[in-house]
Amino acid sequence: MPFHIPPWAARPAAVLSTLAALAGSALVFLAAATGDYWWAIWGGVAFVSAALLWYAGDLAATSDSAGLP
Repeated sequence: MPFHIPPWAARPAAVLSTLAALAGSALVFLAAATGDYWWAIWGGVAFVSAALLWYAGDLAATSDSAGLP
């Protein structure tokens, strides 16, 4: 079953992906500054979230909604 993501969701997904990547960078920096590895784990979660949002935005940007019923 293919994913049907509306094309209007592409730009918000890209913006949220960028914000999640920035948050991940900040959390990894906080982990380095404090020495607490839990911040690095949450930073990794933020990076994975950024990747998934980027993928969803890419799907939305390339989806053809004309073929939908």
